[in-house]
Amino acid sequence: MSDSDTPLREQIDEAMERIREQLTLLREGPTIGGPSDDRSVIADLEAEYQALKEARTGLGPHDH
Repeated sequence: MSDSDTPLREQIDEAMERIREQLTLLREGPTIGGPSDDRSVIADLEAEYQALKEARTGLGPHDH
């Protein structure tokens, strides 16, 4: 199924899940090398997650 065939709500849910996974990895820290400063990446991902959450909330019943 292509993205155009997938209901918008499902696309948003999948995007939010990918962001949650990336945030988990970033918050756990690097597994190789020294510490890294991912605060700006985390902040960007959190902002994107919030925007998706708000978009999903704003969907009407016809958007499934």
